[in-house]
Amino acid sequence: MKVIIESDMHSGDIYGLANPRNVSDRYRELAELLFDWRVKKIEEIGKIDAHLCPGELTEGPGKKSTLELWTTDMEEQAEASAELLAMWDCPQYYMTYASAYHAGDQLKTDNLVVDKLKLNYSRAADIKRVQRLVLNGLKVNVFHVVGGGSTPESFARALMKGVAVDVVRGAYRGYGPADLYIRGHSHVYGEVRNDKWHAVNAPCLKWPNGMYGGKIDRPFYAMGILELTINSREDYDLKTHIFRYKSEEEEYHEIT
Repeated sequence: MKVIIESDMHSGDIYGLANPRNVSDRYRELAELLFDWRVKKIEEIGKIDAHLCPGELTEGPGKKSTLELWTTDMEEQAEASAELLAMWDCPQYYMTYASAYHAGDQLKTDNLVVDKLKLNYSRAADIKRVQRLVLNGLKVNVFHVVGGGSTPESFARALMKGVAVDVVRGAYRGYGPADLYIRGHSHVYGEVRNDKWHAVNAPCLKWPNGMYGGKIDRPFYAMGILELTINSREDYDLKTHIFRYKSEEEEYHEIT
């Protein structure tokens, strides 16, 4: 079984994943770089059995600022998100709800994405707060939010904390733990594991630019896709596809 994990697309944001035709000339170069890279990955990976998205399918209404949205229309954001997801040769999609800020009131925009995948592209699609799935014998737990921090080890500590919380909560409420935990939200890629559990923070598909990027002060930020190949519960492989980039600010400029 081959599964793709894409998180935090932020459709509707000029720095999120977007078809370049939707973005104005000023921001089109960045949109093209990320979009074209993803197209090549879709062609390279080929047909997949399932797609997992741990949230933030759309940017949302931009209540704090609409300046960095290419559209404030939530239905248009949802349509663009569904179109991007449907680029994969994939029969089924499993998503989780993001925060209300990105999903809109009562999570309506996330539900719109699901509806459009079903109606416009004839794909099976499901969205929940938490997805608990058995994929070729592997128990997978998908949830959006994970803690963060500005120290290099903070992502690993937050991931393991999330696993520990789920294990204890499961013992209390009567459900079993997963083998693999997948989280999004923080736009960081990282993994932590022991002999019992494996937890992964999925990279995002949004540039670290603009108002959001200006507030980031942490050591890691990753854009990319995860490719999960599952032969059995004991035999699976997680391959990372990271989009490498260097911003103009990160170059040294000699002054004479």
